[in-house]
Amino acid sequence: MPCTENNVRKIQPMFNTKRLPLSLSIAGLLLSLLISPGLGSACSRILWNTNKQAVVVARSMDWTLPFGDRLVIYPRGMHMRGMPGENPATWVSKYGSIGVVHYELNRSIRKNLIDSGDPAADLGDPLVNGNSEGINEKGLAAHTLVLAASNHGARDLQKPGVLNSEWVRYVLDNFETVKDAIAGLQAIQIVSAKAGDVEYPQHMALEDSTGDSAIIEFIDGKMAIHHGREYTVMTNDPPYPVHLANLKRYKSFGGAIEELPGGNEPDHRFVRAMEFVRTLPEPQDQPEAIAYLFSVIRNVSVPYGAVYHSLPGSPTYPTWWTSAADLTNRIFYFHMTHNPNVIRVALKDIDFAAGRPMSVLDPGQIDLVGDVTNKFVPVPAMK
Repeated sequence: MPCTENNVRKIQPMFNTKRLPLSLSIAGLLLSLLISPGLGSACSRILWNTNKQAVVVARSMDWTLPFGDRLVIYPRGMHMRGMPGENPATWVSKYGSIGVVHYELNRSIRKNLIDSGDPAADLGDPLVNGNSEGINEKGLAAHTLVLAASNHGARDLQKPGVLNSEWVRYVLDNFETVKDAIAGLQAIQIVSAKAGDVEYPQHMALEDSTGDSAIIEFIDGKMAIHHGREYTVMTNDPPYPVHLANLKRYKSFGGAIEELPGGNEPDHRFVRAMEFVRTLPEPQDQPEAIAYLFSVIRNVSVPYGAVYHSLPGSPTYPTWWTSAADLTNRIFYFHMTHNPNVIRVALKDIDFAAGRPMSVLDPGQIDLVGDVTNKFVPVPAMK
């Protein structure tokens, strides 16, 4: 890994960090975050691949608390390992990328793993591992969202393993297109990240600059792939085929129900996103395409304090940030909900050459606005 824990700590003052409580045990932290009654109630992804200006995609991050996310620029040539334990996949990144990593959460988890003597602690740097989102220099993007129904099945030691927490990096480091990524995933096994008996269940959405798309889930121990340009929306539970069946109940999609659902639940967000991306007008230019798609992702975002009435205790899972990516022009947009400003990163202006350091940006800084490509801070190389 290109950066040690000590090096990360040296540069922390640059990021104005607000750390998560490190006193939480890893089991307690994951239990509180991942197997609460609202496990399936977080995040949406929307792809718009039918306009004439650009292939654009947007995503929201909804949860009970913020994760201290960082934007990280990863160069080519990084040596990666997919998991601790027996027969991990190893690779050297072919393509540079920009990713969103749950940095403060990763730090807290890793510290607790180290303190408890868990071998998973050797997975590495919290700035490198655990990406939930990203786009590479070839215009391939990946997003992982929670899916409580995930079931990866038993570990097959005949295949190199990649934890689902490293899934985004594996895809963006190695592939140029959705088709290539799907083929490449056949050679490895995606393994659910665990702490004791607690799993971190996820599914993935992929899209590329041609407008191709895929939704990948692990159901009943098998990888289910929905591949095609028509798969433009992903939320959370239930599994994807159930969402598609539910969609057909609504008038716009052949059913009898006229009113769109207005709740925060994943099935409600799925239907609204499918309807509103379908009715977007043709944009006049690339900025308008991004603006139009942001208007849809905001419609399925969750306001602070809004509750999930279908869940015990009526919990709240607000949207902490939204992102958008122009896959045609290789531009990544990011918006922290508490900040009125949208920032952007132009991948064409980044030197991804092997040997370059990683670079990091704290997107929570209130004074950030517009193009922040040159505001990333280099991370010291591992000594």
